[in-house]
Amino acid sequence: MESNKKDRNVDVRLQSTIRHVGQAADKHELEASGTLIEKAGKTYLQFVEDLNGEQVRTTVKLEKGDALIMRNGAVQMRLPFSLGDMRPGTYGNGPATFDLLVKTTKLEVGPDKFIAHYELHGEGGLLGEHELNITYTEGQK
Repeated sequence: MESNKKDRNVDVRLQSTIRHVGQAADKHELEASGTLIEKAGKTYLQFVEDLNGEQVRTTVKLEKGDALIMRNGAVQMRLPFSLGDMRPGTYGNGPATFDLLVKTTKLEVGPDKFIAHYELHGEGGLLGEHELNITYTEGQK
């Protein structure tokens, strides 16, 4: 019997730019080893990030019309992406969790990339504008 699950090791490169209201842009880059998982007709990218000595496990659901980023560990986050829509998300750091609204302004999902430009809204206003570019290629593992 054939399994409907297929995993591939990938090298991940993440580049993000965050523009908080009234502040200069903050750029962040990350390179990590990850896994591209195909399961039940859906594709997921998983990788682990070291954040100030603590691990954050990130899963990206790579779907053109309905993408999602979930982070667990030192940071808890759930950001849903649907182009042009405002969707509810959450962000937590330690014991505090905040409800957010995610407005996706650009969403591209390809065989080796994930691009999301979005606004985060919370407490009745715009918190910041984000540009996230993730590329992934066959890894060396």
